[in-house]
Amino acid sequence: MESKAEQYYPTYTFKSEHRDIVLLEFEEAQKIANTQTKVYGQVANILIAVTTILIPLFFNQDTDEKEKTLTIIQSNSLVFSLILIAFGGILLRYFVELQRQITINARKVVSLRAMLGLDYGSIHLTLPNWRVEGANNPFVIKYFNGWFWFQTVPFWVLTIGLNVIWWLATNQKESILIQYLPFEIKWFYGNILLTIWYLFIFRHHLNEQHETNYLNFIKFFCKIFRIKLMDNFEYILYRAKLSYIELERLNVKYDVLKKILIDIEDKDFKTNSGISFKSLLRGALSRFKFLRNKSGYIKHGGSTITMQLSRSLFIPSNQNKYRRKITEIFLSLWLNKQFKKDEILKLYISSVRFERGVLGLSNAIKYFLGELKDKELTKEESFFLVERLSNITSTVNWQRIDHLKNRTKLVIDSEKLTEVYKKQIENRKLKE
Repeated sequence: MESKAEQYYPTYTFKSEHRDIVLLEFEEAQKIANTQTKVYGQVANILIAVTTILIPLFFNQDTDEKEKTLTIIQSNSLVFSLILIAFGGILLRYFVELQRQITINARKVVSLRAMLGLDYGSIHLTLPNWRVEGANNPFVIKYFNGWFWFQTVPFWVLTIGLNVIWWLATNQKESILIQYLPFEIKWFYGNILLTIWYLFIFRHHLNEQHETNYLNFIKFFCKIFRIKLMDNFEYILYRAKLSYIELERLNVKYDVLKKILIDIEDKDFKTNSGISFKSLLRGALSRFKFLRNKSGYIKHGGSTITMQLSRSLFIPSNQNKYRRKITEIFLSLWLNKQFKKDEILKLYISSVRFERGVLGLSNAIKYFLGELKDKELTKEESFFLVERLSNITSTVNWQRIDHLKNRTKLVIDSEKLTEVYKKQIENRKLKE
């Protein structure tokens, strides 16, 4: 593979004489992952014990207590609670980094296992394929699995324990007057701020490479409204990246296709934010036959290239179309922030459906045009493939083809284009 291409574990091979080194790496990664997991558990247990000891110190309000240490804590409970909250934030950050290290080493174990040719997939009922012991795909081992897994114990212990300590230190104070501010702040607001701060520290720093707080909100929104999304976004993006890297490796030239695609599907692609309200409105109007005939529209959904990509990759079909469209919009805004325009275009071309069961440009070229390696698409072939994107009925509609030809700036040779379609009809790939 060329050096400019990103390296992914299935594309990497090693020489047979280096197998012993790979085995040593595998053993070391497995050892480190196991050791760190044990450390995580031990420190979590210590944290539970320490929190259990600290809380009674704030419960005991006996002013006649003789012990000086307890008296100092009680008389300065607010200061001590603030110190403990700050220390708790630092400690929580340590747990997050430890969890990331555990996950990275676990993924390394699975990646090296794949390189060595080991596969536990067929016995996943015995060795779960979502755990490092039986996984074949490193992406199934996540930084964050959910709020009720073992990895979240430090978060719950610190958040609940320090909320209790803050409440005990401040519950007898109705409010505090902040100097220079003309209003009072209730002390229980501290509990809200503490919880939000710890939530941010823990969850934000366990995001995957392309995961953001905004994406987590979208997923939460979809759960509430029962919109199904694909499970592992990171793995899906990885596969899409691998597809366009494969096109580069095979020296497939498709720059002309990119230009035609933008002209036909999304003229404002390079300047929009991932969505186009003008296109959405035009798509809505195209649903009415009268307006289609009057304005010369063809029936379409008004989705931008980015919206189509988000739908293709992350939103399963056979769901309520209006809910899907709203989810498309949200996910498109996220994709537009995560990737540059050229990369979004590559992801789209390497992932989108060109025909029933034909996903991605490499499969489309092999299915319709034959040889893939060193292939340079002509203008006519490029137009043909772009036209197939929004017409997967395996039929040829000449009126539609003429309409789309007028939307591209490139000059398409009608005779050559007709030959491309006739050849597909002769090969029974399409029908008139």
